Amino acid sequence: MTEALRFLNRIPGVVAWRTNVGAVSADHKGKRRFVRFGFPGLSDIIGWKTTDTYTPFGYVRYPRFLAVECKSVSGVITPQQQGFLDLVEKSGGIGFVARSCDDIAARMALR
Repeated sequence: MTEALRFLNRIPGVVAWRTNVGAVSADHKGKRRFVRFGFPGLSDIIGWKTTDTYTPFGYVRYPRFLAVECKSVSGVITPQQQGFLDLVEKSGGIGFVARSCDDIAARMALR
């Protein structure tokens, strides 16, 4: 995931960061606390890619939401992860599974 994140952040117009999903239970000042972060299906890397588009009014720059689910060659995507990526795509964002930096380059139209 670190290599994928470094690769993404070298692409012009891309800002991306790692996200965590899970929960933790701990004692704080004598009380038991349970904290949940993220939600099931949230991608490993999220961010945006800025795109320039020509319109009748000139060039317009707009961001597109970016979600990358990092998996090993044999890794299996969960239904929640696929659902999140599908939602990102349906909403006009860029969402995909990456098993290597080559996958990222292909999906981001770098080659």
